Amino acid sequence: MQNNGTATEALAQMVADLRFADVPSDVVERAKDLVLDHIGVTLYGARMPWSQQVRELVLEEGGAGCSTIFGATRVPARAAALVNGAAAHAAELDDTHDEALSHPGAAVLPAAFAVAEMRAASGADFLVAMVAGYEAMCRIGVQLGRTLQLRGWHPTATCGVFGASAAACSLMRLNPEGVSGAFGSAASMASGHMQFTQDPVRTTIKRLYGGLPAERGVFSAQLAARGFSGPQGAIEGAWGFAKVMAGVHGVDRIFDRLGETFELPRVAVKLYSCCKLFHSLVEAIGNCRAEHSFTVDDIVAIEPFGPSHMIHGHMERRPKSMMAAQYSLPYVCAVVMLRDPSLPESFSEDALDDASLLRVADIVLPVVDESLEAIFPRKIPGGVRITLRSGAVLSSTVIDSKSSEERPLSRSGIKAKFRNLTKSTMSEDHQSRIIEMTNDLDRIESITKLTDLLCDLRSPT
Repeated sequence: MQNNGTATEALAQMVADLRFADVPSDVVERAKDLVLDHIGVTLYGARMPWSQQVRELVLEEGGAGCSTIFGATRVPARAAALVNGAAAHAAELDDTHDEALSHPGAAVLPAAFAVAEMRAASGADFLVAMVAGYEAMCRIGVQLGRTLQLRGWHPTATCGVFGASAAACSLMRLNPEGVSGAFGSAASMASGHMQFTQDPVRTTIKRLYGGLPAERGVFSAQLAARGFSGPQGAIEGAWGFAKVMAGVHGVDRIFDRLGETFELPRVAVKLYSCCKLFHSLVEAIGNCRAEHSFTVDDIVAIEPFGPSHMIHGHMERRPKSMMAAQYSLPYVCAVVMLRDPSLPESFSEDALDDASLLRVADIVLPVVDESLEAIFPRKIPGGVRITLRSGAVLSSTVIDSKSSEERPLSRSGIKAKFRNLTKSTMSEDHQSRIIEMTNDLDRIESITKLTDLLCDLRSPT
């Protein structure tokens, strides 16, 4: 694939040109796994009160039903993208591209599902759109994600609109000029700041950081399809996304082997219902517990160490909401010691005043490790030193957590996660039908064969 012109033009050309035959079989198979994970995470997240609030608002407004809200009914495409994106990001279990510091599935897949269903696209075309969306979002995120976050912008919310737009444009068969125009509009719709990390109570807005870019990505593509488009150079221009929001002028990483290698296989599936920055730390604590049996009463101090991003802005010792708890390093350490961090219920508001958890949180004293800082965000490492009353000091460092790019979760592991998340939502038989359909996604003639299984799950099947 030729990568001539600007970064915006190169990405637009990739989106317009990409066909199923261009996608390697291993990327196709991994995409299927991520689709199944997304479905399970979204259906679970749809039960959360903040997801229900968004869904109720959309259902009150009504509109032509062409795209499925998972577990509910059909609504206009943009509305479905908004609701499903919010649900996908509702429990901190959605997939992550570590180096891009973002969650591509929560932004790209709701847009792809909404537009594919509206157009009765084939499963193969849906997968192509998904791959194109992950490419656009993750390449921009790798280039700009850390700088965006340091400047107070959330990478998923901001970069996600380009991924969602790419997926929608792919399914609408827009030419390169149309995709570039959609990116121009998308750049003006990119937003989502990090102030939620500073407020222990009113953190719900972060739950929309999958839904907002998904909805806006569909909107930008719909506008471009009608001839309404934003300016050229939306990413790298003099007043483009990279300079204005990240303060970055060069975007060479976006071009790196574009069309030859794919970012999607680098995406990790989350095993723990908390900020991905803590996943290596969670595993390190588990390693210490496996090495030496102890109880929380035996602990004198817990000293997590890792890159500064793991610590700064994550030290709320008395979180007042589930979101704040999932973003609190001290609280996550306590949950690992006393509960199960893979369960969203471990961070529920019912647990926030648990005296045993708070006692552990109070002895957490983190430090920045310069050697781990040096490899972030290419890696998201973490470690811990635990001092016991006996004088023993336990220590473990994890560079690549379970399910990361270097240690990917197997298909059987993803199926197990899906079944666990949806066991209260549907029968085992219905679960099996969805699993079988995602396994055959590249061979089904219409995505509606899958979305029909995801509509009102209360209906007999």
